[in-house]
Amino acid sequence: MGGQGGLTLSRTLAAAAVLEGFSVRTGETLGMSQRFGSVVSYVRIGDRVLSPTFSDGGADFILGLELVETARTLKLLKPGGVVVASDAVKPPVSASLSREFCDKKKLLETIGSAASTVVVVPARRLATGAGNPRAANMVILGAFYTLQNTLSADSIRRAISEVVPSKWLESSLRAFELGVSYLRRA
Repeated sequence: MGGQGGLTLSRTLAAAAVLEGFSVRTGETLGMSQRFGSVVSYVRIGDRVLSPTFSDGGADFILGLELVETARTLKLLKPGGVVVASDAVKPPVSASLSREFCDKKKLLETIGSAASTVVVVPARRLATGAGNPRAANMVILGAFYTLQNTLSADSIRRAISEVVPSKWLESSLRAFELGVSYLRRA
């Protein structure tokens, strides 16, 4: 959803991949993002990437900053794909008419039925512990880092330093480390 840092997350991920020498393409579907509407960012990483988007069933990972929007993007996940998501539930106004769609237990069941691995992280709580509740995106990035084998922690830290505004840099780096340690303890 707009305002949660999804664009910063995707730009940081892309910057880290470029630092590793990969070909990277990004794309975004913003909708009413500035009004807390749906935001979907695509990040493709590989040896030779020509397009930022991909077909349904083409994503290796879904990184979600909110469970309703994470569930909405499941069609993009490939069989055997991985979901790393915040435990936050912030339904859009359009979903307020259907309480069923906003039930956390049902959302987790839906997500669990579509992915081979699902990691749900208390991202906002951890980000608050890092000194910045808005750094939940960096917590998710830290959790993602522990599950993938393409990007180094050093490249991700450098990318955070390049993408995140300096006034939020320290708390963002702490949030990343809390995401890493949360998943390693789990």
